[in-house]
Amino acid sequence: MLYTSCILKAAIAAIITLPSHDIASLSKWGPYSKEYFGISNIDDLSSGAQVEFCLVPGIYRRNVMVPCALFESGVHPWEASADMTRFTYRYELEWKDRVYVDATYNVIDDDSVLLEARCVNNTSEVQNINLQLAVRKAGGTEGQWTPELKQGEGWFTVRYPEVDAAYGVAWDYPLSEVRQWRCAKLEQLMPIKVHDHVYKDLKGDGKGHYTANFLRPIVLKPQSDTTLRMVIFKGEKIPGQAGKDYYCHGQPDRPSPLGVQLLQATLLTNVVYPIDAFGEPIRHFCPGKNWNSLYTWDCGFIGWAMSEIDPGRGYEIIRQYTTVPEEEAPFVHHGTPLATQILAIGDVWERGGCNMDELQEIYPRLKRFYDYMTGPRFRKPSGLLETWNIFYNSGGWDDYPPQWTLRPQKELRSRTTPMVSTSYYIRCAKILRLIASHLEAGAKGRQKKSFTADIKQFEADIAAMSKGILDNAWDSETGYFGYVEHDTDGAPGSIYRTDKGVNFNMGLDGVTPLVAGIVDKAQKEALIGHVFTQGELWSDCGITAVDQTAPYYRIDGYWNGTVWMPHQMILWKTMLDLGRPDLAKRIADTALENWERECEDSYNCYEHFMIETGRGGGWSNFSGLSSPILNWYFAYNQPGTVSTGFGTLVTSASWSEDKSSVVLTLRFDRELIGNDIAVIACLAGGPVTKMVKATRKPLTLKIQ
Repeated sequence: MLYTSCILKAAIAAIITLPSHDIASLSKWGPYSKEYFGISNIDDLSSGAQVEFCLVPGIYRRNVMVPCALFESGVHPWEASADMTRFTYRYELEWKDRVYVDATYNVIDDDSVLLEARCVNNTSEVQNINLQLAVRKAGGTEGQWTPELKQGEGWFTVRYPEVDAAYGVAWDYPLSEVRQWRCAKLEQLMPIKVHDHVYKDLKGDGKGHYTANFLRPIVLKPQSDTTLRMVIFKGEKIPGQAGKDYYCHGQPDRPSPLGVQLLQATLLTNVVYPIDAFGEPIRHFCPGKNWNSLYTWDCGFIGWAMSEIDPGRGYEIIRQYTTVPEEEAPFVHHGTPLATQILAIGDVWERGGCNMDELQEIYPRLKRFYDYMTGPRFRKPSGLLETWNIFYNSGGWDDYPPQWTLRPQKELRSRTTPMVSTSYYIRCAKILRLIASHLEAGAKGRQKKSFTADIKQFEADIAAMSKGILDNAWDSETGYFGYVEHDTDGAPGSIYRTDKGVNFNMGLDGVTPLVAGIVDKAQKEALIGHVFTQGELWSDCGITAVDQTAPYYRIDGYWNGTVWMPHQMILWKTMLDLGRPDLAKRIADTALENWERECEDSYNCYEHFMIETGRGGGWSNFSGLSSPILNWYFAYNQPGTVSTGFGTLVTSASWSEDKSSVVLTLRFDRELIGNDIAVIACLAGGPVTKMVKATRKPLTLKIQ
């Protein structure tokens, strides 16, 4: 479900006027809990407090399944509508799909949510189910947990300290009661109290409070299902007939295949509150609820993928990490200091309709990010960037061999530069130069602004950083670029090598100058060869972080011996720049096939794939660095999607009503002029790839 152009423009206008780093388009109802899968309401965004609801099903008098989001609890984000008014979690009470509950939260309006709990028995035995809908206050002042409780037949309400509104639950099931749970962690107390069949006030550590209804038993005959409905409401008025007069918004968006459906649901429900940004509690799309904090490079990919589902929200996520001069910080930083927001902006902007007001707003914010990261604090006289003093991780790859080996050697590390930082910021400079050229040319009818100084700055930066790489880092013996050691005066010296003299950078970092677009023909052929040669960087799962022939390659690492999606996304875009759509498709097809196979088997969205087995691993409900799966799926399967390399800016896209053709206006990076580049348009009949020669002036291209 995508915004219409008029709604999108209105949303963008509203966002631009807000100084906040919150995702302003979100409702006060949403899956904002940091600990549980469910739904929350934020009565006052500035308070840091929310009222949370989560469904806890179980096999009656046997077990419960608390939907904890901090470990593999058997609960899976299942499907979600793009506007987040409807989302579903699947509870696997008996694996796999033998006995399960699908809990669907339908946001009806500002004051009510309809919960539909579909209980399914696919076995040949009768099953007894129980349902409990638990509510608590999270956040705010510690100790202010216990509510004022009112209850009646088929309903209860609670009113918490520090929260102005009352909240309640209503249901229509005769065998029920209301119980209180006095504990901080529901997953610790509920399982050990399964057989406490008498008491309604169950005491644990006393460091929190939950109120829950208890519906039991719900008898399911063999091969049958039933749906129970509850209303979650805000205010004192008790809904009549327990939700029978409430209507949901229809079926959620269901992209196919299953793996894409699960990732979309995971991406949309991995949103938490409160996260502190400049002293302000905000809502934030996180890589996974296990990491309920800011993550700079992850969230560039999250915004990139979100723009395929909801263009306005994708833009908000990119904007969330940028700042204006009135703010002290040049960008919102946590984690790997790569400006993936700049790498993503071309696609995010195009998905949103190529709105010039949006581009004019985001450009100076992105440039502020770029200026800081390429400034004197990080740039050595050689032109190479070294960012170890603000984070240990140069490219997101925690145990990448040379990075990991240098970490305890602080003095040597401070003198040694990886390739990824300099290479990616060269690419960022080229992207911003292209945007600046477009803004200057498109200033008709607007206040004229010259971007000449910016363009000259980018050109000087590109020249200086490129020279640093090309003069110092190429290792002809291995065909990789290496980390460069500098002396104590800052002069570049030798390539960083193992004790046995092997280039320590036989891996993804060693091919990043290919992304920068600065290598000569022989270097390009060598690097592409490494990337796509089976047994080197290429594997059955895709592109691994470390060359499998390197002496420091291992099969049990976190990145070393596994395949992740983010740098593959960047290489996919690079292949389009290089006029190699065949190789781009090879990356996408391999990723999508592996992703689907794993999701069909486990229902989980994992961080990475292990080369030895092809199985997914890492966090199970991950939507950060795995989110490029959505970009690839949309590129080749969603009519109305245009994909290009980093050096091509789509400045307008006019689609026919039936999506059978599109007319594009393209502007190219000056270093691509005369080169063959690839453009992919997914039409109603499928994806079409066009090879075009980059031109100095904007090019109009029709694809049908």
